[in-house]
Order: sequence, then structure tokens, then C-alpha cells
Amino acid sequence: MMHSPYNDDAIVAWLDGEMSQDDARKFEARLRSDEQLSERTAELMKSNQDFKRAFAPLLDEAPLARMQENLERHLDKTHAPASGVSRRALVGASISFLVMGAGFGYLVRPVNRVLSENEHIRDLEAQYMALYSVETLLDMDSSAPVLQRGLARTAQDIGLQLREQQLELQGAELKMVRMLRYDKMPIAQIAWVHVDYGPMALCISPQEAGSSTEITHETRHSMNIAWWSRWGYQFVLIGRNPVSQLQKSARQLHAALSQ
Repeated sequence: MMHSPYNDDAIVAWLDGEMSQDDARKFEARLRSDEQLSERTAELMKSNQDFKRAFAPLLDEAPLARMQENLERHLDKTHAPASGVSRRALVGASISFLVMGAGFGYLVRPVNRVLSENEHIRDLEAQYMALYSVETLLDMDSSAPVLQRGLARTAQDIGLQLREQQLELQGAELKMVRMLRYDKMPIAQIAWVHVDYGPMALCISPQEAGSSTEITHETRHSMNIAWWSRWGYQFVLIGRNPVSQLQKSARQLHAALSQ
């Protein structure tokens, strides 16, 4: 087992997906609160060439790459906390952006049992969202034209027509609609910031046509999940919200997307 304080070997083991799930969860919890560990992890993520080559085909999020460059320039110039945002939070956001650009790359870790394809996707999405903080979405452009472009991409890439009005959630601000890709699987990610519970996201991915599944609750990587299947898609709502509140939001989306 690997314990704090973490040396470079432990950080690289986490980056390469060689930590056990329990050790990885502890590492990620420490990563969100330890500024020095965040900075060192960010450096190793940028210098791990094998990691970059392995997932180069997935680096199709050009806007996020530009965001990463801008954030790094800001970090180079900033020695004191920015107004309302700590340096640690900015480093955490930097790490999140690197992960986004990798298109779930390093999240592919060994599991103790064979997961179905749909369950595997939910597991990856939950692990991905576990790295999100409010700061991750803080500076996202959530203007109507940008959201509309995201909705158009969703319709183009997975064939699902959505309207912004269908994505309104009580107590949450819509921040982002974009496409991700895991292997050859396109995944629409719709993200909000909830006023009480922080980031939450609805991930939508195509699946083999089958019977509809009612809303089901799971917990993965310390994240609550409410998921259902319909029209040949899997819908996965993920957040740190209490189960009852997340289920309420899932029911609201389930109903709205049926209209």
C-alpha cells in the first residue's frame, strides 16, 4: 500500500493506473487538499512522455489545451492567491484540464472484476467527475452561443437533439455542453454548478438498443450516480449531491428530456 507523504514513484504509479482503487481514492483526496502534491503531480503529468504518446489520438479538445496554456502562464506570474481563488485551487483546475484533454486516458485502471461496457463507462465518468471542483468550471464560457454550439455538437456526434430549456435544474447553473471521447465512444457531457453541492454532470453515451431502464442509484469513487437507459442511450447524472437531491434532479431531467 502507498501512504502519504507521496514520493514521485507513487505519483507516477497513480498516473499510470498502477495504484489499487483504495490507494488511488486516498491519493486523489490528498491531491485536492495538498498544494505541493498538486504542483508536483502537474509537473509529472506534463513530463510523462509515455503517457502523452499513449493518449495522443484522444487530444481533440483544442479549446481546453489553450485554457491549460493560459492557466500555466497565470501560475508562472502568480505568487500570492488571486482574489477569491487560491493558488492550490488553480493548480487543481490545471490538473483537471490536463485530464480533460486526455479524454479519460489515465482513468483506465485495472478493476477487480469484469465490468459490462455500460458499467465501465459509468465507472470512468464517475472517476473523471471526482476530480472536478467548483474552480474547474469557474471560468467556463457559458454564454448562450457557446452552449448552443455544444448542443449542436451533441446532435451531430450522437444524434440526440437537446434544447437548453430541457437542461434547467433548480439550484444549479448550466456551465458547459461538450463532447468527450473514450476510445471510440462519443460521450456528451453537460455540466452544472449546484449552489450547495458544487459540480454535477449528465453524461450521455450511445449503447446497444434494448429495453429502457428506470433511474437507478449507484456510488462510484465517492460520487453519487443516478443513471437510466432510454432510446439507445445511457444517461448518467453524477455529483456530490445527497442521494435524494440527485434523484430529484435525475427525475426532472428524465421528464424534461422526454418532451
